[in-house]
Amino acid sequence: MMRVLVCLAKRSGEVVPKEQLVHEVWRDTFVTDDVLIRCISELRKTFGDSAGQPAVIETIPKKGYRLLIPVTRVLYRDPTRDRAGKEFVDSIAILPFENTGDCADFDYVSEGLTETIITNLSQLDRLRVLPSTIVSRYKGKIINPAKIGRELGVRTVLVGRVIQGVGRLTIGAEMIDTFNEVNVWTRTYDRQPDDIFSIQDEIAQEISDHLVLRVTSAMKRRLTRRRTDSPEAYHLFLKAVYWADKLTQEGFRKGLEFARQAIDADASYADAYSCLAYLYAKVGFFDPLAPGEVFGKAKAAALKALEIDDSLADPHATLALVKSVFDWEFAEADALACRSVELDPQLAFGYGVRSQICLALGQNEEAVAEAKFAVELAPLSSPFALGLALTHYYGRRYDVAVDLLNRLREADPSFPATYRFLSAAYARQGLHDAALGEAERYVALTGRDVTSRVTLAAVQAAIGNHDMARNLLRESEGEARKYSSVAFRFAGIHALLGECQEAFEWLEKAYCGRATLMLYLNVSPDFDNLRGPRFADLLRRIGLQL
Repeated sequence: MMRVLVCLAKRSGEVVPKEQLVHEVWRDTFVTDDVLIRCISELRKTFGDSAGQPAVIETIPKKGYRLLIPVTRVLYRDPTRDRAGKEFVDSIAILPFENTGDCADFDYVSEGLTETIITNLSQLDRLRVLPSTIVSRYKGKIINPAKIGRELGVRTVLVGRVIQGVGRLTIGAEMIDTFNEVNVWTRTYDRQPDDIFSIQDEIAQEISDHLVLRVTSAMKRRLTRRRTDSPEAYHLFLKAVYWADKLTQEGFRKGLEFARQAIDADASYADAYSCLAYLYAKVGFFDPLAPGEVFGKAKAAALKALEIDDSLADPHATLALVKSVFDWEFAEADALACRSVELDPQLAFGYGVRSQICLALGQNEEAVAEAKFAVELAPLSSPFALGLALTHYYGRRYDVAVDLLNRLREADPSFPATYRFLSAAYARQGLHDAALGEAERYVALTGRDVTSRVTLAAVQAAIGNHDMARNLLRESEGEARKYSSVAFRFAGIHALLGECQEAFEWLEKAYCGRATLMLYLNVSPDFDNLRGPRFADLLRRIGLQL
């Protein structure tokens, strides 16, 4: 990324062709244009810049990029060394703490402890701390910490274990130097469960003491900052996050319950409101039968979190999601998404939301770049992997979408949305049997509910089985009139059947119900034969006019 900036800085004010940038930065390596686009996107985030209204880096369509700001030469000092040239230990991976007790119900403690230590150590300016989304792949595995650290490219690794008994909480931790393969620090804490705050503080402080880092008093305050003084609220919050991360209906239900209880225990706990907002937004986004009011609840909780603490990245991303899929305020949504990753450059959720905003607005190159950032930060997340595949599906690159979706199916065969979009992509490629096969697999996972029926109807319409598609529509018309997202799917199927008047009637129902899928109206291939003045007017009303 820095080498791209240097190349632009050398020719500040001039248009630098893409080919020249790729040649100079990756002289001896073959890379695709996606790599350059991602670098430009990341630079824009760093500067708080916008592709639509650039103040720092301007995109010159079909030509290249131009740096708009003047350049001043300054002296550079290596931040990993002090004045005497002594090297700092500047990177660490906190591997998932292991719950070694007999009760799996306490997994939330080990996962929460891992995340909290990562968050605390990230407050140190000169320490690179790998995000939990990267290290989570090692949960439950027998590992060689030093080897894992070298694979991850970090100098030190922290491993730990948690045992929670009746009235006792035992936590063991050790730090390994990955280069020399030696243990540099070991500690065991045997306390009461309510002492979890002091344990986390001690671990973070002792780690910073053993790293060759100069820690200022301000950094120390950030290192041990607490967002709640209530152990009860904190434990409830950890349970809410634990269930939220499962991304299942049960997880959403239990997560919402625990988040509300955490707020009851501490009404000023910003993180609890943030988690509540995230859960409501996810329910609204993933459940096509969820009432629209859940987005209002998500917005209210996110705004409350930001009222308490405006420095939190997550509620900015949640608010960006609501502003885009429900309020259709895309400029504000994009600004909020950018702010979220500015506050936390490791927040995959922020990149994922911005990817979908860019996709909706027809900025496909940036959508792909943002989605790739999200996947790199959260390589085990099926929703982010699906988001990347969708950027290619809606970009009409069906072969790439099919490849990514098949990889996702292999990694997570129980994730239903994979099969839905595989069936659509295969239909677009003219592979009728494959399309029907994937649709049937979707039905097998979800049951023959309304979402599976409309998925089958869409495939039948796309491959020319119009009568079968219409029969399936008749079975589901009652749900379509009740749920706006189903109305949107109906509109797409009628468009595929060439029934334009019916398609627009269902689109109006989806519009009035603020269907979340309206986000993809301008990029969905289902509506290609509707494009014209009436379609353009609908896009204008939503805010998607280009």
